[in-house]
Amino acid sequence: MTKDEFNQIATVKDLEVFHQRIVNDVKGLLFDKKNPQKEFYTPKEFSHITGIKYSTVVYRCKIGKLRARQDNPNCSWQIYASELDRFKDEANQNII
Repeated sequence: MTKDEFNQIATVKDLEVFHQRIVNDVKGLLFDKKNPQKEFYTPKEFSHITGIKYSTVVYRCKIGKLRARQDNPNCSWQIYASELDRFKDEANQNII
């Protein structure tokens, strides 16, 4: 192993720091400083925040288990921000 190859190896700590930096960057994008309270979330955002699979989020929108709207039948879903609060409340009730 050459000196350059040795200098390019990442440690577990390096990966943890990189992971935390990515998480913080994504949170910064989701919760814009100018508008900390969003009115709607995309299925992708909702999936990322809750840990529910994207396809499950879309399915729940389609069957009405998540309060969401679609401007046109082929448009993306917009999930009301209140659903995130409801999801958190239900999760907390299941823990107790």
